[in-house]
Amino acid sequence: MLQRRAATTVLLFSLLTACSSTGSRLQGAPVQVDELVTWIEKVHIEATRSRDAISEGYERLRDLASGNYRSGDVAQAYAQFVQAIDVAEQQSKRFHEVVEPMESSAKPVFEQWEQDVATIGNERLRTRSQLRMAVTRERYDALLESATTSRDQLDAFVQSLRDHATFLAHDLNPGSLDEIQEDVKIVQTSAQKLDQELDRCLAAARAYVDNSALPALGTPAGPDR
Repeated sequence: MLQRRAATTVLLFSLLTACSSTGSRLQGAPVQVDELVTWIEKVHIEATRSRDAISEGYERLRDLASGNYRSGDVAQAYAQFVQAIDVAEQQSKRFHEVVEPMESSAKPVFEQWEQDVATIGNERLRTRSQLRMAVTRERYDALLESATTSRDQLDAFVQSLRDHATFLAHDLNPGSLDEIQEDVKIVQTSAQKLDQELDRCLAAARAYVDNSALPALGTPAGPDR
């Protein structure tokens, strides 16, 4: 009798522990989702700042190469170009600092979601959840691809600006400026491509946040939500 009671107690304890673990996991899921959304919002912010930084860097190079110095002094124009590169480089680092944590925070969200969907007994709810998970994952994958592409292109763009600054550092004269005219056109093309990629990144981030952020207090829920 005692052995039977002991076995029953162990079984009940195991069931309670499992239920408690499941409940805690489900309670923590919205927190994980909110953390991911927060990182995506930060990616959006840094992508916007990156567009400004690359625009300023390219414009400083273009003005220097064309002789259209805003300050009227070539040495000062060169110094402003170098300063713009420094700003772009720091912005590139900040972009790295938000893309990588975003990727890290996404992994547990989708892994847990996939596991939990499989436990839904109601077939209609399970099917709808699987569909919503697939659509959300597709949005995230599009964002991640664009963000990592933007990050890599931004690194390359900053290096290109730095190369031009180094080339001119000890040889800042009409001859050297004439030498880089074709290279400046290449930098312009790179700046345009990077701007377009960052624009895609911004659009993907907005789409994810608009569809996945936790509802604000008092937000009405439609019949299909």
